[in-house]
Amino acid sequence: MSRRKSVRELERNLQYARAREAYTPPLREEGAATQRRPKTPVQYNSILAGKKFTLQASAAGLTFFGGEAALGLGDAADDPGVPRGFRPNLIKALQADATPNVVRARGSNRPYLRYARGARGSGVQSTFSAPISDTGATATISDVKTKFQAVSNAKKSTVGAFGRIWIEWERLPLAESGTAT
Repeated sequence: MSRRKSVRELERNLQYARAREAYTPPLREEGAATQRRPKTPVQYNSILAGKKFTLQASAAGLTFFGGEAALGLGDAADDPGVPRGFRPNLIKALQADATPNVVRARGSNRPYLRYARGARGSGVQSTFSAPISDTGATATISDVKTKFQAVSNAKKSTVGAFGRIWIEWERLPLAESGTAT
């Protein structure tokens, strides 16, 4: 059984719900400035498919994590693009400030801790991601783990005490279609 909520807690939840309902996000102005996130084509060696693919990687992510060589990526070649639904191994990082800030959610006005670098709406990039692989003939999970450990140890001080670095593993959809002959 769960505990009963106090009247004060119910009133606070109602206040958040009313504020969220009354909130209308500002309309984006036509011709407003946007943030450009340039991409760089790189060669990626797949663990699951056993093939090399050309995919687009974030230029800021490649720079942050130390370049193509540190991530086990090669120069883009005439390799095919990734299959539909394919997700490469991604190394991700959240760069944090020295002290988290208490801010309020725009919709509900509910307080929460913000760990990311820079003030909300400042346009400072605090999250980075890039594919990670191995340049050998075949990439293995242990090769990628070794690369990840090397990169994360090199960037540990950069992300700060409240920052983090993690990896999302490759996903290859297995599907067949058509008729058998």
